[in-house]
Amino acid sequence: MKEVFIILLLPFMLMSCIITSEDVVIEDFSEPTVLSLDLKGESHARKAIQIKGEVDDSVYIQMCSICYRKYLNGKIDTVFRMDSGRRDSALFYFYPYKAESGKLNITLSAF
Repeated sequence: MKEVFIILLLPFMLMSCIITSEDVVIEDFSEPTVLSLDLKGESHARKAIQIKGEVDDSVYIQMCSICYRKYLNGKIDTVFRMDSGRRDSALFYFYPYKAESGKLNITLSAF
């Protein structure tokens, strides 16, 4: 009986893990940018930002408007995650700080 229950429960568990993601490339370091991920009205418990690339000096990321700043510089390959209960959009804040050039590939996701 336990096996039947697990087999019936498995599809519901897989369908409940909805992942929304979007890729952004930043090459303009002249001003701060608000990165927004449209959640299409679906509820997500966590959000994440994956950053890969290289910059000539310091940049920082904020996961929300009141969150601590995460300072990054040089060659970057990192992921930040946090809890989120939003349904409309997930906002991330990018600040060039002292950087003037570089290229960052950013993946925003909510799950």
